[in-house]
Amino acid sequence: MSEVRNQLKSQDLSTLEATSLSTVGGRVFPDNAAGPDLRALIEVARAWGATHAPANGGPIGGTDDTTTHQRQTDSVEAVYTPTGKQLARVVAAQVSNSGGAPMTAALLVGGVDLGIQQITINPSESAGFPLTAAVIVGPSTPLQVHLTSGSASDASVKVAHVFVGV
Repeated sequence: MSEVRNQLKSQDLSTLEATSLSTVGGRVFPDNAAGPDLRALIEVARAWGATHAPANGGPIGGTDDTTTHQRQTDSVEAVYTPTGKQLARVVAAQVSNSGGAPMTAALLVGGVDLGIQQITINPSESAGFPLTAAVIVGPSTPLQVHLTSGSASDASVKVAHVFVGV
């Protein structure tokens, strides 16, 4: 068994990270003794790429879903947050108003206003945000909605999303 295979044998491809390949590969001098280690590192890197990058930044089939969040506060509130190391593309987001007065809402990612036009939601209606570009969210940059008027207890947010390959 080569030294590279020996160092990586306790990891499977679903948990192996690119930084591990760099750490294990380190500085390699291409002499005759390094040949088996270089071939092993190339094989592991190809297998990692086949496991982790099948979509090359595009949507991963079978991972589309919707999430509904009942608003709790009138401040900025996370309405969808991927877990672990997941990244998701937000396909659509809408706010429903079950109250008796209109409300307005703004869309943010990680506390940063996207610059998308605020929406007004009339009583007993829903309105969607006009997403014209891809909105990618992750564990540190959740999708958030800020109610700028209206009552949070009357608002629920529905988000359609799909995971993307990284």
